[in-house]
Amino acid sequence: MKVTNKTRLNMVIGYPLEHSQSPVLHDAVYQLLGINAVLLAQPHLQLKSLIQTIKTLSVELTAVTSPYKEKVIKYLDQCSSEVSMLQAANTLIQRDGKLHGYNTDIDGIAFALRNIVVRNKRVVVIGAGGAARAMGYFLKKNKTKLLWMNRTKKKAIALAKEFGGDVICHDELNEIVIDIIINTTPIGMYPNVDVSPLPDYIFSAHQVVFDMVYNPMITQLLKQAKKHQAKIISGLDMFIAQGLKQIELLTGKRIPISPMIDKLRKVLIQNQRVTRI
Repeated sequence: MKVTNKTRLNMVIGYPLEHSQSPVLHDAVYQLLGINAVLLAQPHLQLKSLIQTIKTLSVELTAVTSPYKEKVIKYLDQCSSEVSMLQAANTLIQRDGKLHGYNTDIDGIAFALRNIVVRNKRVVVIGAGGAARAMGYFLKKNKTKLLWMNRTKKKAIALAKEFGGDVICHDELNEIVIDIIINTTPIGMYPNVDVSPLPDYIFSAHQVVFDMVYNPMITQLLKQAKKHQAKIISGLDMFIAQGLKQIELLTGKRIPISPMIDKLRKVLIQNQRVTRI
């Protein structure tokens, strides 16, 4: 699509952003829906400077990724009830010079786990950042048996107090019967694709393993799980669903996922292959 003075300017902010496929996803959706917009990646270490840029350039939609999902809260003029509770936002919409915060990660999680029964299942959540908080919100709502694991135990304890569940250490994993394992950390994300948050864990065929990392589509964690016949879920569907929800917030119009999901998967997977050349 040709960029003109009528093209709507959107951004993704975070640091680093080498892994981010938000520009690819958004631009593909804009083209499919005939929206005259473009989304640019703006990696920067100073969040305050990014917020000033967003306001100065009248950026309409800003996708927020690590490490700014929690830090961005203090710059919001208004926010959704989910953001108020989670204290984490992954989407900013600017209306009349005011920044409105939303969390579409929850929508992405619901879509990714749409075919999985989580109620009363024992679920281990790895990580304690903004993505882990969104996951905790979803799992508490769906009445799972939560177990939290994080490198900094203090943060895991805080999440257990807020969303329920217990805190476990890495050494305890192989001693517990676990139904679902969810990685909310960036471990295994491009370009560090050969690492895993659970390098020594012994998976079981009855388990479901969901990795929020979407680039690469099949992470080292998922490769390990697949070898033991566990059911694996890539973060790609979550990423697509949360992005479509962001564009719904921008346009005010509902976007059906089913007719678009296969096309968007292909575009994103192809871009991942190109990235590695």
